[in-house]
Amino acid sequence: MSEILFVRHGETAWNAADRVQGWAPVGLNAAGRRQASRLAEHLADEIGTADAALVTSDLARARETAAPIADALGVEPTTDPRLRERDFGRYQGLDAEGLFERFPELDLLAEGSDATTYTPDSGESWVDVRERVHAAFADLRGRAPANDAPIVAVTHHNPIRLVCGRVRGLDVVDALTDQSFANGSVTRIRVADDGPTDRIALVDHTPADPDAA
Repeated sequence: MSEILFVRHGETAWNAADRVQGWAPVGLNAAGRRQASRLAEHLADEIGTADAALVTSDLARARETAAPIADALGVEPTTDPRLRERDFGRYQGLDAEGLFERFPELDLLAEGSDATTYTPDSGESWVDVRERVHAAFADLRGRAPANDAPIVAVTHHNPIRLVCGRVRGLDVVDALTDQSFANGSVTRIRVADDGPTDRIALVDHTPADPDAA
């Protein structure tokens, strides 16, 4: 039995302003730094430091969230760009309010929508994001540390949605529209070796910061 703990990075100024963030090099705001500190304390209390592994997206807000966790667990983080948020291309930085009305090509729930395969200029499609995130998840499942200590993966909202969608058997649209995970939250996935195949289960979704919901 092994566990992967998916951590959504702390809040940024763009999260607070509801702007499309994508790959923008936006760091944590004051609330996000408090969330990162609480996450570090929470994870150190829960899993200790024995043989834990820490993997993070290489975007600034994820790395900044991972830094106090690394200190608390006494581990050196590794980066995996496959855990990045979607590259929204030309839509990055825009106000998310009313985005679908202005750009209906992005609306996953519109009748006849092909938004899952739509690729923005200088960006990537949801299908492409799902493929790289699922590949990263498969690698995490295959690298359980010694004595079954959990792997902590610091990432972003949509990668967590896509991983949990896979675990729950959701298609890409339902994975992205039927689930929500707060900044500074921990989502636990348990993988059991049942012989030739693994059994994967979403165990819980625990907000680490009571003010982050």
